[in-house]
Amino acid sequence: MAAGLSNCASLIAKKNTYASGGPAVKINGAEVRMQVNPQGTENGTIAFSAMVVSAAVATMEGPFRWRIEATGRSGFHQSLVVHRIHTSTEKSSRHEWYPVANLNKRSDFRDRLEQPGVSRARYEIPGLLKVTSANDGKLTILADISIHAKNGNQRRMVKFTLDPAQKRADEFVFLPVELVRTIGKDWEDIEDPSWDQ
Repeated sequence: MAAGLSNCASLIAKKNTYASGGPAVKINGAEVRMQVNPQGTENGTIAFSAMVVSAAVATMEGPFRWRIEATGRSGFHQSLVVHRIHTSTEKSSRHEWYPVANLNKRSDFRDRLEQPGVSRARYEIPGLLKVTSANDGKLTILADISIHAKNGNQRRMVKFTLDPAQKRADEFVFLPVELVRTIGKDWEDIEDPSWDQ
């Protein structure tokens, strides 16, 4: 998003991204999803204007930030651990195991303030997922995940199938209002609409 000294910023964007090909998978009663967030832009698509309003026009593309998100029950679900991840692409026929040394870190479930009774754990995988929807096509991710809850631990190897998708990401944000909304909130509690699932 363009950010300057203005009071507001706008983003008009097309996103070449990935969308889930099915519902969330269940592990130990929690609903688990893979999410991606495009970090790149196609050449020549950024335009800025100064004056009172700061604006950006872009086509968002990979590589992607990527994370596992699990939604569970407050007081019941406790933590999530990602043990192993394997990625494969349809068009470019890439098959890669992600380095295990960067995984196996615990992410705790946190109560969602705006949804009583619901908790959520997020684990952002270190580094960028270096794929593009146009060149790599459909993306399959195998993830070895544990969910720990009051009834014990369940570990499963699950498959996420992500299909290439085009979306719009138009936002008009008044920056002072957004800053006020985030005061006193932990980073994990702030919602970011740029993540796709």
